[in-house]
Amino acid sequence: MLPSLPVLALGYLLTLALSQPFQFQEYVFLQFLGLDKVPSPQKFQPLPYILKKIFQDQEAAATAGVPQDLCYVKQLGVPGNVLRLLPDRGFFLYPKKLSQPSPCLQKLLYFNLSAIKEKEQLTMAQLGLDLGPRSYYNLGPELELALFLVQEPHVWGQSSPRPGKIFALQSVPSPQGALYFNLLDVAKDWNDNPQKNLGLFLEILVKEDRDSGMDFQLEDTCVRVRSSLHASLLVVTFNPEQCPPSSRKRRAAIPALRASCKNLCQRHQLYINFQDLGWHKWIIAPKGFMANYCHGDCPFSLTTSLNCSSYAFMQALMHAVDPKIPQAVCIPTKLSPISMLYRDNDDNVILRHHEDMVVDECGCG
Repeated sequence: MLPSLPVLALGYLLTLALSQPFQFQEYVFLQFLGLDKVPSPQKFQPLPYILKKIFQDQEAAATAGVPQDLCYVKQLGVPGNVLRLLPDRGFFLYPKKLSQPSPCLQKLLYFNLSAIKEKEQLTMAQLGLDLGPRSYYNLGPELELALFLVQEPHVWGQSSPRPGKIFALQSVPSPQGALYFNLLDVAKDWNDNPQKNLGLFLEILVKEDRDSGMDFQLEDTCVRVRSSLHASLLVVTFNPEQCPPSSRKRRAAIPALRASCKNLCQRHQLYINFQDLGWHKWIIAPKGFMANYCHGDCPFSLTTSLNCSSYAFMQALMHAVDPKIPQAVCIPTKLSPISMLYRDNDDNVILRHHEDMVVDECGCG
């Protein structure tokens, strides 16, 4: 039986770290991460606090040996094992006049959902609009924000998108900070029918308040909002094939080695440093991880005490009868996952849980 992709990926990392002569191709590990080539990020979009917190919470739980469900995002309250932060790939539209009631800002928001794989189920899609940091000392006028679904295709950079059904309309103080909108139903429709993904049309107006007694320069306000605006889409997906019920819990603790003799089959420590592999430019966290590896002898006399399978015991027995039959070898018998935060080839930021990346137990097989 051919080894699984996670086992090949871990084998590739161990091969690099141990400088073994057998060369795995780099694409094996990249394919495991859902990549077709080594990412070369061109833009570094801001990393939201929630992604940092989720990753840090998972790392803290793993270090403390606390079991956790890696197919449920408790911080967001949704099932999922892959989180992606998609950057906005739209463009600004510039009105010729900036006077009431002309819009202060118009922008097409566009998010490429092609990174989502066929078997992944969308469980969350949250649009984030950052209008600049909150301030209690530099108050601005009240803004009116409107979001529309784009109705018809348009020529990028040449024609204005035609707004269709209004998606959201609200008044916000300025400066407001970050605003969030639930885009799950829209994103599901886009994901199922990519031709419908024509983007969102964002329009922001400055509300005129004659009773406020405050004098705001319209142009200055619009320039500030336009320069501060940052849009992104946080999507969470769940892959049932990667989350079978029997393997959704992270192992609580690493058991003690069954054999103390250094020549017998057992787990050895090995730290994988991503900087040594030249991958630190696109892997955000962790900087590395303790992968470990299995090594040692599997003598027939001790097969029952070296965490062996029944098949390995019978193979060792047959080897004793016929030396042409190979001996059982020292292999991983229990592995656990790690979480990785990295950038892909489209400058998306991904938080993903990868199974079978850390060797916890070894045995003869």
